[in-house]
Amino acid sequence: MESIWRESFEIKSYHVDFQQKIKPSALMQFFQEVASNHAAKLGAGYEALIARELFWALSRLRVEISRMPRWGETITFETWPCGTEGLFFRRDFVVFDMDQHVIIRGVSGWLLLTVASLRPQRPSLLGIAVPINKGRNSLADFPERITTQTERSAFNKTVAYNEIDQNLHVNNTRYLDWATDCFGLKHYQNYSLSRFSLEFLSETHWGDEIELMVGNSVINSDIEAIERSSGTLLFKATLSWETAIPKS
Repeated sequence: MESIWRESFEIKSYHVDFQQKIKPSALMQFFQEVASNHAAKLGAGYEALIARELFWALSRLRVEISRMPRWGETITFETWPCGTEGLFFRRDFVVFDMDQHVIIRGVSGWLLLTVASLRPQRPSLLGIAVPINKGRNSLADFPERITTQTERSAFNKTVAYNEIDQNLHVNNTRYLDWATDCFGLKHYQNYSLSRFSLEFLSETHWGDEIELMVGNSVINSDIEAIERSSGTLLFKATLSWETAIPKS
């Protein structure tokens, strides 16, 4: 049993933003890829669970960034399960650069849901021995529920083809795209993302009308996504920023 999974990726042009740094959503896609690959290796991957009408749902994520990797770099992920936190399965990860320096750390909380009801199940229902890696934490604390205070509308959008996954839901990496789309060019020229936390609350579907709300703080930005017809809160996020270092 591989208690720790290690996998490397080269950052391509389509992973980066106008500053040639990896987009946060691309980083999140890599993390979900390595988490999925490790779960499959442990016998708890998509195919094994869907046969039992179960699936994993990412519910909480906290990421701390020392530096965002850039176009052309090869980065290496290490990820491992860390036991349970109530109904949540905890999974940690770190990202190394090519010099083996840790540049990103993260903690995630996953729920085991039934296909029919979408209700969280007790961890014991998994029925598969998963390594605990006791004491090996990338960050000390498990992500708590996020408290947000938003003041104004950033933009409205209609969910369409490119945001839908194989289950006809919005892939949660797109939520991070929406969150980072709340800021303009000058913001990204002046600030660098240093930390983000996400809490996923409700599924989103093709055709849904979404409103993105933001708070007034520049350094610690609160964000909420709301389904307009029902008022359902879809996700909450907090993005923290540092003043960007000017290029020499």
